[in-house]
Amino acid sequence: MPDTGGLTQVDLTSAHASEGFRLSALVGWNQAPGDWDYLLAHGDGVGLKTPDGALAATAMSLPYERFAWICMVLVAPDYRRRGLATQLMKTVIDRQEAAGRVPGLDATPDGREVYRRIGFQDIYLLGRYRAEAVEATPVDVPGLTLRPLSGADLTTIAPVDHQLFGADRLALLLHLKDRVPAAGIGAWRDGQLAGYIFARDGREATQVGPLAACDDATAEALTAAALATLKGPIHMDVADARPAFINWLEARGFALQRPFNRMYRGQITGFDDPGWLYAIAGPELA
Repeated sequence: MPDTGGLTQVDLTSAHASEGFRLSALVGWNQAPGDWDYLLAHGDGVGLKTPDGALAATAMSLPYERFAWICMVLVAPDYRRRGLATQLMKTVIDRQEAAGRVPGLDATPDGREVYRRIGFQDIYLLGRYRAEAVEATPVDVPGLTLRPLSGADLTTIAPVDHQLFGADRLALLLHLKDRVPAAGIGAWRDGQLAGYIFARDGREATQVGPLAACDDATAEALTAAALATLKGPIHMDVADARPAFINWLEARGFALQRPFNRMYRGQITGFDDPGWLYAIAGPELA
């Protein structure tokens, strides 16, 4: 049994946003206050509070129709090795499975071994690539038109994104467009959508993604255009199945920081279409 001495379990609401951000910053994660605002508005979470009202641990799930994304499994350093993360994660998994959704997550190598023991299966590999600063040179692709995304564009992108991602995430795309508007860019060829990219501010680095594209050249052009609007450190969580794109990133100063395994509980296939997948929105958003 977990040692919860002195801690009280609560359901997380928007009122916990500032405490959630404090906790994620304490453990060194990159989430910004805007991430907590979005997750608490659209997700389901539980936490453990200390007697003085601080969050000592959290776990959340973000429901997406047939599946739910498990995220923000956090424990403050002083409360680790008590089984608290396991307790909270079980709670959110049980809730989502009771609602008929398959739990999914992105796991670090250490976490992967833990999650495999409770029924999660590998789907594909991702890598977090980081650059401290990037000199972005435009990539010209004949016949490809890039432009900043408008609200009307998002209504065009949403059905395509639904097919690629495996669920409706228009609310997330709207949120990301507002976070870093200049980095929300679409690509068109012969009047047809060829790809799109978004970014969001982080506590210590900008997270670029999702990135969807019909080919490597389009992915490179979109990424170069987005990077030209950004300053400071950059994170991108890139599918391992994109070696040419990864080589392009590395030539521009990105380096692998750590791998992730995308996993689902109880199944060996994912819900997304990997055909256009280059970079995900981030481990907390899927």
